[in-house]
Amino acid sequence: MMSGAAMAERIDVAAIRAAHPILAVVAAAGVELSGTGRRRLGRCPFHEDRAPSLVVYPVTASYFCFGCGAGGDVVDFVGRLQGTGFRETAARLAATVPATAGGDGAVSHRSPPPRQRPPDTRLTAVEAAVIETAVAHAAAALIRHDAARRYLAARGIDDATARALRLGVAAGGLAAVLQRRGLDRAVAGRLGLLAGTRERFAGRILVPDLDGCGRARWFTGRALHLPSSGNEAPRYLNLRRPAPLLGLAQAAAARAGTVVVVEGPFDWLTARAWGLPAVALLGTHVSTPALGSLRRFRRVVLALDADDPGQRAAQALAAALGDRATVVALPGGAHDLNDLGRRPGGRAAFDAALAAVLADGPTDVPRAGGR
Repeated sequence: MMSGAAMAERIDVAAIRAAHPILAVVAAAGVELSGTGRRRLGRCPFHEDRAPSLVVYPVTASYFCFGCGAGGDVVDFVGRLQGTGFRETAARLAATVPATAGGDGAVSHRSPPPRQRPPDTRLTAVEAAVIETAVAHAAAALIRHDAARRYLAARGIDDATARALRLGVAAGGLAAVLQRRGLDRAVAGRLGLLAGTRERFAGRILVPDLDGCGRARWFTGRALHLPSSGNEAPRYLNLRRPAPLLGLAQAAAARAGTVVVVEGPFDWLTARAWGLPAVALLGTHVSTPALGSLRRFRRVVLALDADDPGQRAAQALAAALGDRATVVALPGGAHDLNDLGRRPGGRAAFDAALAAVLADGPTDVPRAGGR
């Protein structure tokens, strides 16, 4: 068997970067880039990026997202996208016919691109324990954190929903809790929870993804307060793990046969507060594994945001899912499901919109009045 050192010697990273121009690779991943010259701007595929915050620098063959902090070279970009480590990603790229960008910016391949392998979402026992500890600690802190509870109430999320979905707030003390429980803080650092003893999610509402037994496997953090000057703090910060279809395990466990698909975490919280079997894409990008997961449901109701990116994503997803998919327009000019949920009569209006598009067949989506 070849040693790690020998393998590393056979991987010429400079040659990989030259053979796979980062502009072409980012564009081939479905990111629409604008601008010319030394900077190209697009929406980051690694977090919910409503205002384009991904910058690609063709001269230095690098990228950086001012929203979530992701950055690096083409190996880093592809590795994050596919959920693979540096060595495996570099080896794949070295063996792959590169993508090229034509003069019009279009991307072509001299041969079909390689099939993306689903991201490895398996957690080690220590990683699982660290994530579960962080979520439990944050959930306990929410009970006594008035500002966080007021924020959730303002977004239409009641205490019962917060408890059922194990929402929390990162309010300090996590490093000490991990130490008391004998959990390796270096693991917490690799997961993006700690930078030394500083909590990277401090001051954020934590929205966890739970498995079928209610254990936290991943989470995102929404900032309670955003600076007025823009990019200093991202609205959402994700755990350094492949992002899931938020809520998939719970939707599958409901055995409803129907699932409502939304974009953001708070749209998903609204749907769950209404008792709907739902998942969140966490943006508009849909990976091949996520598409496969949605095909397990008999009916897929697409209730994405009303803006152009959301509607384009809904139409593309409907085309990919075929007859099982139904696009529902959010009523009353609502931007997203959470916006609708905060309006008087929002749930009843959504029921009416659902009834209109699902009139041609049976549906097991709960109606207003039930959780």
